[in-house]
Parts: sequence; C-alpha cells; structure tokens
Amino acid sequence: MEEIILNDLQKDALREIGNICAGNAATALSQLLEKKITIAVPNILFLPTEEVPNVVGGANTLVLGLVIRVLGDLPSTIIFIFSQEDALTLASLMTGKAVTKNSIIGDYERSALKEIGIILANAYLGALSSFISMSFVPTVPEVIVDMAGAIIDYILIELSCKSQSALLIDSVFTEPSTSIQGRFFIIPNPEGLEIILKTIANP
Repeated sequence: MEEIILNDLQKDALREIGNICAGNAATALSQLLEKKITIAVPNILFLPTEEVPNVVGGANTLVLGLVIRVLGDLPSTIIFIFSQEDALTLASLMTGKAVTKNSIIGDYERSALKEIGIILANAYLGALSSFISMSFVPTVPEVIVDMAGAIIDYILIELSCKSQSALLIDSVFTEPSTSIQGRFFIIPNPEGLEIILKTIANP
C-alpha cells in the first residue's frame, strides 16, 4: 500500500495521542508496581504492517510479543514487542525476581507480563478512545516468544487481520534502576484505520 504521509498538524496530533497514552500507562504501572515509572514516547508513526519486524531488529530477531485482540467499536489487534531481556526486566519489576544471564521466561514471568499487558492496553486504548470517541474492549493478552516475522505472520494469518498499516508508539519505560524499550503497535481493521486518519486530519 502507499505510505501514509502526514502533515505537521497531523504529526502533532499523533504526538499528543502518544504522550497521553504514555502518561496514562505510566500512572497505571506505577500504581500496579508501587514504583515510580515514567514512559517517554520518542517516536509515533504509521507504517506498513509488513515493516513491523524491521522496526524491532528484523524478521529473524527473537522477541517477546504480548498480542491482544481488541473488540468494541474499532476491532483491532494490539501487540507490545520487547526484547527477551527487556521482557524479563519488566516482569522482574512485578515479581521482584532478579534477572540473571540464565533467566528464562517461565510461567511466573508470563503471568506477570499478561497482567502488565492488560494494564498497558487499557491505558493506551483509553487515551486513543477519548481522542477518537470510540470504545475499545481488550481481551486477555497472549504471550508469544518467537521470531518477529513469525509473530506478525501469526497476527495477519491466524487472527485474520486485514489491515495493511500499523500505528507504532515507541515507548521507553524508566524507573530508578533500569530502562526498558517497548514498542506498542495497534493494527486496526481497514475501516478503523480510516477513522483514525480522518480524526487526526482535523486535530
């Protein structure tokens, strides 16, 4: 598909969405983890769905994905993508379990990441919902550890996602002892994409 070109006003509107998403998520995570969490958004943009693996290091890069189907007014698929190391660090903030070079993502970590995923999804979607005046209902996250390309193939094929574009909100989670890079992608259905673009066309 053609690349989505945004003007400066639309880019500003997207940045506003990203900053509100990050603010909501930081507050919710801080309450959940009982730690001061800040989240910065260095980048927010639309990109073709097939380019998502390139953003996270390439199709063959091993990553952890929190995949969430979204119901409601705007059916979509959300995916949070982290490196394995950052996923372990994020889980450790909740479990208190120290991360070592031998750490693996087991059931305990998966459970913690699912809970964090629900909090993040609600926070990000809440901000987007208020911006475009539509309701979102996230389902329970699915934790997938696989190559980035395989995760995107799963979303497009198994979840029958028909959209050719994804909205990327780069997110850097910081607390006093660590910094974690996460990438939040929302892949709306084609009608939803049109609604989002129409909304930011008149910020």
